[in-house]
Amino acid sequence: MSSEIRRRRIIAVAIVLGAVAVLAVLVATRPRPDRQPPRAPATLVTVHEVRAEQPPIVVDAWGTVEPKRSVNLVAQVTGRVVAVSPNLQAGAFAEAGEVLLEIEDTDYRLAVQQARAQVAQAESNLATAREEARVAREEWQRARADADRDSPLREAEPTALVFREPQLRQAEASLEAARAALAQAELDLERCRVAAPFASRVIEEAVDPGDYVMTGSVLGRIDAIDMAEITINLPDRDLAWIQVPRTPGDPTEGSPVTVRGEFGGQLHSWPGQAVRLGGAIDRASRTVPVVIEVPEPYGSHDGRQPLVAGLFVEVEFRADPPAGTVTVPRRGLRPDDVVWVLDEDDRLQIRPVDVVHRGEDRVVLTGGIGPGDRLVTSNLQYVVEGMQLRAEDGVPTGLQATTTPKGASR
Repeated sequence: MSSEIRRRRIIAVAIVLGAVAVLAVLVATRPRPDRQPPRAPATLVTVHEVRAEQPPIVVDAWGTVEPKRSVNLVAQVTGRVVAVSPNLQAGAFAEAGEVLLEIEDTDYRLAVQQARAQVAQAESNLATAREEARVAREEWQRARADADRDSPLREAEPTALVFREPQLRQAEASLEAARAALAQAELDLERCRVAAPFASRVIEEAVDPGDYVMTGSVLGRIDAIDMAEITINLPDRDLAWIQVPRTPGDPTEGSPVTVRGEFGGQLHSWPGQAVRLGGAIDRASRTVPVVIEVPEPYGSHDGRQPLVAGLFVEVEFRADPPAGTVTVPRRGLRPDDVVWVLDEDDRLQIRPVDVVHRGEDRVVLTGGIGPGDRLVTSNLQYVVEGMQLRAEDGVPTGLQATTTPKGASR
Protein backbone atom coordinates (compact mmCIF):
# COMPACT_ATOMS: atom_id res chain seq x y z
CA MET A 1 0.00 0.00 0.00
CA SER A 2 1.38 3.39 -0.96
CA SER A 3 2.14 6.06 1.57
CA GLU A 4 -0.52 8.33 0.04
CA ILE A 5 -3.34 5.90 0.72
CA ARG A 6 -2.17 5.33 4.29
CA ARG A 7 -2.06 9.04 4.88
CA ARG A 8 -5.67 9.48 3.68
CA ARG A 9 -6.97 6.73 5.94
CA ILE A 10 -5.30 8.27 8.95
CA ILE A 11 -6.86 11.66 8.16
CA ALA A 12 -10.37 10.08 7.82
CA VAL A 13 -10.04 8.25 11.13
CA ALA A 14 -8.84 11.43 12.79
CA ILE A 15 -11.85 13.38 11.49
CA VAL A 16 -14.29 10.72 12.75
CA LEU A 17 -12.64 10.60 16.16
CA GLY A 18 -12.75 14.38 16.39
CA ALA A 19 -16.44 14.47 15.57
CA VAL A 20 -17.18 11.86 18.18
CA ALA A 21 -15.19 13.81 20.75
CA VAL A 22 -17.04 17.06 19.92
CA LEU A 23 -20.42 15.29 20.18
CA ALA A 24 -19.45 13.79 23.52
CA VAL A 25 -18.54 17.22 24.84
CA LEU A 26 -21.83 18.74 23.62
CA VAL A 27 -23.86 15.97 25.23
CA ALA A 28 -21.98 16.23 28.48
CA THR A 29 -22.32 20.01 28.69
CA ARG A 30 -26.03 20.37 27.61
CA PRO A 31 -28.48 21.99 30.18
CA ARG A 32 -30.53 19.46 32.11
CA PRO A 33 -34.40 20.14 32.57
CA ASP A 34 -35.87 20.09 36.11
CA ARG A 35 -37.56 16.85 37.03
CA GLN A 36 -41.37 17.21 37.75
CA PRO A 37 -43.74 14.51 38.99
CA PRO A 38 -46.44 13.53 36.52
CA ARG A 39 -49.69 15.49 37.00
CA ALA A 40 -52.89 13.50 37.48
CA PRO A 41 -55.83 14.62 35.31
CA ALA A 42 -58.55 16.68 37.12
CA THR A 43 -61.67 14.68 38.04
CA LEU A 44 -64.77 15.50 36.00
CA VAL A 45 -67.78 16.41 38.22
CA THR A 46 -71.33 17.62 37.81
CA VAL A 47 -72.17 20.92 39.47
CA HIS A 48 -75.37 22.77 40.30
CA GLU A 49 -75.32 26.54 40.19
CA VAL A 50 -77.08 27.89 43.28
CA ARG A 51 -79.68 30.52 42.46
CA ALA A 52 -81.43 33.17 44.50
CA GLU A 53 -84.86 32.17 43.19
CA GLN A 54 -86.37 29.38 45.26
CA PRO A 55 -89.29 27.02 44.76
CA PRO A 56 -91.74 26.61 47.66
CA ILE A 57 -91.06 24.15 50.44
CA VAL A 58 -93.23 21.08 49.87
CA VAL A 59 -94.45 18.87 52.71
CA ASP A 60 -96.52 15.88 51.72
CA ALA A 61 -98.21 12.99 53.47
CA TRP A 62 -100.79 10.29 52.84
CA GLY A 63 -104.15 9.56 54.39
CA THR A 64 -107.56 8.01 53.87
CA VAL A 65 -110.67 10.03 53.09
CA GLU A 66 -113.37 9.81 55.77
CA PRO A 67 -116.75 11.58 56.08
CA LYS A 68 -116.94 14.35 58.65
CA ARG A 69 -120.20 12.82 59.92
CA SER A 70 -121.37 9.22 59.64
CA VAL A 71 -124.46 7.90 61.40
CA ASN A 72 -126.47 4.70 61.62
CA LEU A 73 -130.16 4.82 60.80
CA VAL A 74 -131.81 3.19 63.82
CA ALA A 75 -135.47 2.24 64.33
CA GLN A 76 -137.01 4.12 67.26
CA VAL A 77 -140.30 2.20 67.15
CA THR A 78 -141.29 -1.41 66.60
CA GLY A 79 -143.25 -2.57 63.58
CA ARG A 80 -143.29 -3.93 60.06
CA VAL A 81 -141.51 -2.05 57.29
CA VAL A 82 -144.09 -1.05 54.67
CA ALA A 83 -142.04 1.19 52.36
CA VAL A 84 -138.37 1.71 51.48
CA SER A 85 -137.15 4.62 49.35
CA PRO A 86 -135.23 3.80 46.16
CA ASN A 87 -132.48 6.02 47.58
CA LEU A 88 -131.96 3.71 50.54
CA GLN A 89 -129.33 1.62 48.79
CA ALA A 90 -125.57 1.69 48.84
CA GLY A 91 -124.13 4.56 46.81
CA ALA A 92 -127.39 6.51 46.46
CA PHE A 93 -127.76 10.10 47.63
CA ALA A 94 -130.49 11.52 49.86
CA GLU A 95 -131.51 15.09 50.61
CA ALA A 96 -131.82 16.41 54.15
CA GLY A 97 -135.25 15.44 55.51
CA GLU A 98 -135.95 12.92 52.76
CA VAL A 99 -137.99 9.95 54.02
CA LEU A 100 -136.02 6.77 53.43
CA LEU A 101 -138.20 4.19 55.19
CA GLU A 102 -141.71 3.85 56.62
CA ILE A 103 -142.89 1.54 59.40
CA GLU A 104 -146.56 0.49 59.68
CA ASP A 105 -148.26 3.20 61.76
CA THR A 106 -151.79 1.85 62.41
CA ASP A 107 -151.15 1.06 66.05
CA TYR A 108 -149.47 4.39 66.56
CA ARG A 109 -152.33 6.35 64.99
CA LEU A 110 -154.77 4.58 67.32
CA ALA A 111 -152.49 5.41 70.24
CA VAL A 112 -152.62 9.09 69.25
CA GLN A 113 -156.43 9.02 69.13
CA GLN A 114 -156.58 7.35 72.52
CA ALA A 115 -154.14 9.87 73.98
CA ARG A 116 -156.23 12.76 72.63
CA ALA A 117 -159.33 11.29 74.26
CA GLN A 118 -157.49 11.00 77.54
CA VAL A 119 -156.45 14.64 77.28
CA ALA A 120 -160.08 15.65 76.70
CA GLN A 121 -161.18 13.58 79.68
CA ALA A 122 -158.47 15.12 81.85
CA GLU A 123 -159.44 18.63 80.76
CA SER A 124 -163.05 17.87 81.73
CA ASN A 125 -161.98 16.50 85.10
CA LEU A 126 -159.89 19.59 85.72
CA ALA A 127 -162.79 21.88 84.91
CA THR A 128 -165.02 19.93 87.31
CA ALA A 129 -162.37 20.05 90.05
CA ARG A 130 -161.99 23.80 89.65
CA GLU A 131 -165.71 24.34 89.87
CA GLU A 132 -166.01 22.13 92.94
CA ALA A 133 -163.14 24.04 94.58
CA ARG A 134 -164.89 27.33 93.84
CA VAL A 135 -168.18 26.09 95.31
CA ALA A 136 -166.39 24.76 98.42
CA ARG A 137 -164.74 28.14 99.03
CA GLU A 138 -168.05 29.99 98.63
CA GLU A 139 -169.82 27.61 101.02
CA TRP A 140 -167.13 28.06 103.63
CA GLN A 141 -167.31 31.81 103.37
CA ARG A 142 -171.12 31.70 103.65
CA ALA A 143 -171.05 29.40 106.69
CA ARG A 144 -168.48 31.60 108.36
CA ALA A 145 -170.59 34.71 107.76
CA ASP A 146 -173.77 33.06 109.14
CA ALA A 147 -172.09 31.70 112.28
CA ASP A 148 -172.77 33.28 115.70
CA ARG A 149 -170.31 35.81 117.00
CA ASP A 150 -169.10 33.40 119.64
CA SER A 151 -168.91 30.44 117.27
CA PRO A 152 -165.45 28.82 116.86
CA LEU A 153 -166.11 28.84 113.12
CA ARG A 154 -165.33 32.53 113.00
CA GLU A 155 -161.76 31.94 114.24
CA ALA A 156 -161.08 28.60 112.54
CA GLU A 157 -158.70 28.39 109.53
CA PRO A 158 -159.96 26.21 106.68
CA THR A 159 -157.74 23.29 105.58
CA ALA A 160 -156.70 22.59 101.97
CA LEU A 161 -159.10 19.68 101.95
CA VAL A 162 -162.02 22.02 102.76
CA PHE A 163 -161.31 23.97 99.58
CA ARG A 164 -160.72 20.69 97.64
CA GLU A 165 -157.21 21.74 96.73
CA PRO A 166 -155.78 18.17 96.65
CA GLN A 167 -158.51 17.15 94.20
CA LEU A 168 -157.70 20.20 92.07
CA ARG A 169 -153.96 19.42 92.01
CA GLN A 170 -154.71 15.81 91.12
CA ALA A 171 -156.85 16.91 88.18
CA GLU A 172 -154.12 19.27 86.98
CA ALA A 173 -151.47 16.51 87.22
CA SER A 174 -153.73 14.10 85.35
CA LEU A 175 -154.07 16.65 82.54
CA GLU A 176 -150.28 17.09 82.35
CA ALA A 177 -149.81 13.30 82.21
CA ALA A 178 -152.42 13.00 79.47
CA ARG A 179 -150.76 15.73 77.43
CA ALA A 180 -147.36 14.05 77.84
CA ALA A 181 -148.85 10.74 76.72
CA LEU A 182 -150.30 12.49 73.67
CA ALA A 183 -146.92 14.03 72.85
CA GLN A 184 -145.24 10.63 73.16
CA ALA A 185 -147.87 9.00 70.95
CA GLU A 186 -147.46 11.71 68.31
CA LEU A 187 -143.67 11.34 68.50
CA ASP A 188 -143.92 7.56 68.04
CA LEU A 189 -146.20 8.13 65.05
CA GLU A 190 -143.67 10.56 63.58
CA ARG A 191 -140.88 8.05 64.13
CA CYS A 192 -142.63 5.59 61.85
CA ARG A 193 -141.08 7.63 59.04
CA VAL A 194 -137.26 7.46 59.07
CA ALA A 195 -135.71 10.47 57.31
CA ALA A 196 -132.14 11.49 56.46
CA PRO A 197 -130.95 14.03 59.06
CA PHE A 198 -128.69 15.77 56.51
CA ALA A 199 -127.71 15.61 52.85
CA SER A 200 -126.03 12.25 52.66
CA ARG A 201 -124.76 9.29 50.72
CA VAL A 202 -125.97 5.84 51.68
CA ILE A 203 -123.12 3.51 52.59
CA GLU A 204 -125.18 0.40 53.36
CA GLU A 205 -128.78 -0.66 53.88
CA ALA A 206 -129.96 -3.46 56.16
CA VAL A 207 -133.74 -3.67 55.67
CA ASP A 208 -136.30 -4.59 53.02
CA PRO A 209 -140.06 -4.06 52.80
CA GLY A 210 -141.86 -6.59 54.97
CA ASP A 211 -139.09 -6.88 57.55
CA TYR A 212 -140.17 -6.60 61.17
CA VAL A 213 -137.87 -4.27 63.07
CA MET A 214 -137.50 -3.66 66.77
CA THR A 215 -136.59 -0.50 68.59
CA GLY A 216 -132.84 -0.10 68.23
CA SER A 217 -132.56 -2.15 65.02
CA VAL A 218 -129.92 -0.72 62.61
CA LEU A 219 -131.56 0.03 59.27
CA GLY A 220 -128.53 1.37 57.39
CA ARG A 221 -125.64 3.79 57.51
CA ILE A 222 -125.23 7.16 55.80
CA ASP A 223 -122.36 9.65 55.42
CA ALA A 224 -122.69 13.42 55.22
CA ILE A 225 -121.61 14.88 51.87
CA ASP A 226 -121.00 18.48 52.91
CA MET A 227 -117.47 17.84 54.19
CA ALA A 228 -114.79 15.16 54.02
CA GLU A 229 -111.89 14.72 56.43
CA ILE A 230 -108.42 13.29 55.98
CA THR A 231 -106.16 12.60 58.95
CA ILE A 232 -102.47 12.57 58.09
CA ASN A 233 -99.45 11.98 60.33
CA LEU A 234 -96.48 14.32 60.11
CA PRO A 235 -93.08 14.35 61.82
CA ASP A 236 -92.83 17.10 64.40
CA ARG A 237 -90.22 18.99 62.34
CA ASP A 238 -92.69 19.43 59.45
CA LEU A 239 -95.18 21.28 61.65
CA ALA A 240 -92.92 24.35 61.33
CA TRP A 241 -94.18 24.79 57.76
CA ILE A 242 -97.88 24.31 58.50
CA GLN A 243 -100.41 26.75 59.92
CA VAL A 244 -103.11 25.09 62.03
CA PRO A 245 -105.03 26.11 65.18
CA ARG A 246 -103.33 24.48 68.15
CA THR A 247 -105.03 25.91 71.26
CA PRO A 248 -108.60 26.81 72.26
CA GLY A 249 -109.61 30.10 70.67
CA ASP A 250 -106.56 30.16 68.39
CA PRO A 251 -107.53 32.44 65.44
CA THR A 252 -104.87 30.96 63.16
CA GLU A 253 -106.23 30.10 59.74
CA GLY A 254 -105.18 26.66 58.63
CA SER A 255 -102.83 26.19 55.69
CA PRO A 256 -104.42 25.45 52.33
CA VAL A 257 -103.56 22.06 50.88
CA THR A 258 -103.91 20.18 47.64
CA VAL A 259 -105.35 16.69 47.85
CA ARG A 260 -104.45 14.31 45.04
CA GLY A 261 -105.79 10.86 44.32
CA GLU A 262 -106.42 8.46 41.52
CA PHE A 263 -110.05 7.83 40.67
CA GLY A 264 -111.42 6.30 37.52
CA GLY A 265 -107.92 5.60 36.24
CA GLN A 266 -106.94 9.29 36.31
CA LEU A 267 -105.19 11.56 38.79
CA HIS A 268 -107.45 14.25 40.24
CA SER A 269 -106.97 17.04 42.77
CA TRP A 270 -109.21 18.76 45.31
CA PRO A 271 -108.62 21.90 47.42
CA GLY A 272 -108.62 21.51 51.20
CA GLN A 273 -107.47 23.11 54.43
CA ALA A 274 -105.77 22.06 57.65
CA VAL A 275 -108.28 22.71 60.45
CA ARG A 276 -106.89 21.18 63.65
CA LEU A 277 -104.43 18.79 65.22
CA GLY A 278 -105.57 15.24 65.86
CA GLY A 279 -106.26 13.66 69.20
CA ALA A 280 -102.80 12.53 70.32
CA ILE A 281 -99.26 11.94 69.08
CA ASP A 282 -98.81 8.42 67.74
CA ARG A 283 -96.89 6.48 70.38
CA ALA A 284 -95.26 4.13 67.89
CA SER A 285 -94.14 6.52 65.13
CA ARG A 286 -94.03 9.72 67.25
CA THR A 287 -95.83 11.57 64.47
CA VAL A 288 -98.44 14.29 64.93
CA PRO A 289 -101.92 13.83 63.42
CA VAL A 290 -103.28 16.76 61.41
CA VAL A 291 -106.92 16.87 60.24
CA ILE A 292 -107.64 18.13 56.73
CA GLU A 293 -111.11 19.20 55.57
CA VAL A 294 -112.27 19.13 51.97
CA PRO A 295 -115.62 20.91 51.35
CA GLU A 296 -118.22 19.44 49.02
CA PRO A 297 -116.31 16.24 48.24
CA TYR A 298 -119.06 15.12 45.87
CA GLY A 299 -119.43 18.48 44.14
CA SER A 300 -119.02 18.54 40.37
CA HIS A 301 -117.21 21.90 40.18
CA ASP A 302 -114.88 22.21 37.20
CA GLY A 303 -115.79 18.67 36.19
CA ARG A 304 -113.78 17.13 39.00
CA GLN A 305 -114.49 13.61 40.19
CA PRO A 306 -116.01 12.89 43.63
CA LEU A 307 -113.69 12.46 46.59
CA VAL A 308 -115.09 9.13 47.71
CA ALA A 309 -114.77 7.96 51.31
CA GLY A 310 -112.07 5.33 51.66
CA LEU A 311 -109.89 6.75 48.88
CA PHE A 312 -106.16 6.77 49.72
CA VAL A 313 -104.84 10.21 48.79
CA GLU A 314 -101.78 12.43 48.95
CA VAL A 315 -101.95 15.73 50.83
CA GLU A 316 -99.50 18.45 49.82
CA PHE A 317 -98.61 21.58 51.80
CA ARG A 318 -96.58 24.45 50.35
CA ALA A 319 -94.73 27.18 52.22
CA ASP A 320 -92.31 29.97 51.31
CA PRO A 321 -88.66 29.34 52.27
CA PRO A 322 -87.23 31.63 54.98
CA ALA A 323 -85.20 34.65 53.92
CA GLY A 324 -81.47 34.06 53.61
CA THR A 325 -81.77 30.42 52.57
CA VAL A 326 -81.07 28.58 49.34
CA THR A 327 -82.62 25.46 47.88
CA VAL A 328 -80.39 22.80 46.32
CA PRO A 329 -80.75 19.19 45.17
CA ARG A 330 -80.67 16.78 48.08
CA ARG A 331 -77.87 14.76 46.48
CA GLY A 332 -75.61 17.81 47.04
CA LEU A 333 -75.86 17.51 50.83
CA ARG A 334 -73.19 15.25 52.28
CA PRO A 335 -73.06 13.36 55.60
CA ASP A 336 -72.49 15.51 58.69
CA ASP A 337 -74.34 18.36 56.91
CA VAL A 338 -71.53 19.58 54.67
CA VAL A 339 -71.48 20.54 50.98
CA TRP A 340 -68.78 20.44 48.33
CA VAL A 341 -68.33 23.73 46.49
CA LEU A 342 -66.18 24.31 43.41
CA ASP A 343 -64.38 27.68 43.71
CA GLU A 344 -63.30 30.00 40.91
CA ASP A 345 -60.05 28.03 40.51
CA ASP A 346 -61.97 24.76 40.13
CA ARG A 347 -60.74 23.56 43.49
CA LEU A 348 -62.91 21.74 46.01
CA GLN A 349 -64.06 23.48 49.18
CA ILE A 350 -65.79 21.57 51.98
CA ARG A 351 -68.25 23.81 53.80
CA PRO A 352 -70.54 23.09 56.79
CA VAL A 353 -74.17 24.21 56.42
CA ASP A 354 -77.34 24.37 58.50
CA VAL A 355 -80.26 22.36 57.17
CA VAL A 356 -83.57 24.24 57.44
CA HIS A 357 -85.71 21.62 55.71
CA ARG A 358 -85.08 18.19 54.23
CA GLY A 359 -87.31 17.27 51.32
CA GLU A 360 -87.34 14.15 49.23
CA ASP A 361 -85.67 15.75 46.21
CA ARG A 362 -84.20 18.95 47.63
CA VAL A 363 -83.03 20.61 50.84
CA VAL A 364 -83.18 24.17 52.13
CA LEU A 365 -79.84 25.38 53.53
CA THR A 366 -78.38 28.41 55.23
CA GLY A 367 -74.79 29.31 56.07
CA GLY A 368 -71.79 28.11 54.08
CA ILE A 369 -73.42 28.44 50.66
CA GLY A 370 -75.14 31.18 48.72
CA PRO A 371 -76.39 32.23 45.30
CA GLY A 372 -73.77 31.89 42.58
CA ASP A 373 -71.86 29.05 44.24
CA ARG A 374 -71.22 25.91 42.23
CA LEU A 375 -72.38 22.92 44.25
CA VAL A 376 -70.79 19.58 43.41
CA THR A 377 -73.50 16.95 43.07
CA SER A 378 -71.33 14.08 41.84
CA ASN A 379 -70.14 11.41 44.24
CA LEU A 380 -66.37 11.12 44.69
CA GLN A 381 -64.51 8.16 46.16
CA TYR A 382 -61.80 10.32 47.74
CA VAL A 383 -62.26 13.92 48.82
CA VAL A 384 -59.49 16.31 49.84
CA GLU A 385 -59.87 20.02 50.56
CA GLY A 386 -58.42 21.97 47.64
CA MET A 387 -58.26 19.08 45.19
CA GLN A 388 -58.46 20.04 41.52
CA LEU A 389 -61.72 19.27 39.78
CA ARG A 390 -63.22 19.93 36.38
CA ALA A 391 -66.86 20.93 35.93
CA GLU A 392 -68.79 19.08 33.29
CA ASP A 393 -69.90 21.33 30.44
CA GLY A 394 -73.52 21.74 29.50
CA VAL A 395 -74.94 20.70 32.87
CA PRO A 396 -78.40 22.20 33.49
CA THR A 397 -78.66 24.25 36.67
CA GLY A 398 -81.52 25.45 38.84
CA LEU A 399 -84.50 23.69 40.36
CA GLN A 400 -87.96 23.35 38.93
CA ALA A 401 -90.57 25.58 40.51
CA THR A 402 -92.76 22.67 41.43
CA THR A 403 -92.29 18.99 42.07
CA THR A 404 -94.66 16.13 42.64
CA PRO A 405 -93.68 14.32 45.86
CA LYS A 406 -93.54 10.59 45.59
CA GLY A 407 -93.52 9.37 49.14
CA ALA A 408 -95.07 9.77 52.52
CA SER A 409 -94.22 12.48 54.99
CA ARG A 410 -90.53 12.80 55.73
